Amino acid sequence: MVILTAILKAQQGKGDVIAQAFKKHAPMFQKDPGTITYAVHRKADDPDTFLIYERYENKAAFDAHVASTRFKELGSLTNPVLAGKPEIIFYKEVA
Repeated sequence: MVILTAILKAQQGKGDVIAQAFKKHAPMFQKDPGTITYAVHRKADDPDTFLIYERYENKAAFDAHVASTRFKELGSLTNPVLAGKPEIIFYKEVA
């Protein structure tokens, strides 16, 4: 299983751009083969900060996700308004 979080920080005041991009793409990502969870959250006290929580059955499913046209389209919408590189952390399931 592949488990990760990604924290994205938008440029000040650009959080709505990221929110709209994820509202369009996240439901489609959730339906991709091998995707267990794809959830996007907006920080309660900072609307320019997002947490994405992802779980995939295996590395092949994760690799297919990042190679997909949809993933690249999402990046073309979000990357121009990011305030830096996303912080991506991989995890191992404990229990």
